[in-house]
Amino acid sequence: MTDSTPVKTDADGIPLLENAVTPQQLHGGEAAPGVDLADQEQVEQLLGNEAVQLLLADLAEDLQKLVAWKVEEALKQELEKLIHEATERSIPRLREDIETHLSLALPELLARIAEQSRR
Repeated sequence: MTDSTPVKTDADGIPLLENAVTPQQLHGGEAAPGVDLADQEQVEQLLGNEAVQLLLADLAEDLQKLVAWKVEEALKQELEKLIHEATERSIPRLREDIETHLSLALPELLARIAEQSRR
């Protein structure tokens, strides 16, 4: 099932959080007015909540996967670029080597073929 309301994003395409859940809503109660997130005790209490810990663990796992994917994609692009550049640089030398080997081997190969055809 999909939601018909599009997700709002910022200029960089990052989804914006709307309708944030307060600690009281996590416990099933109504939101208490004036929750002070600058108060260290309230923040510690909020972070110690089991539901918040589960959300943080889930968020950390998702972020880890996203970072790993982004690093992998960046490395793939760089490796493809390096391989392409190395191949392009080596093509003229490879062609020269092939021509040299052919010019050195052809007289002997032709002589063997001629000798075998006489038999």
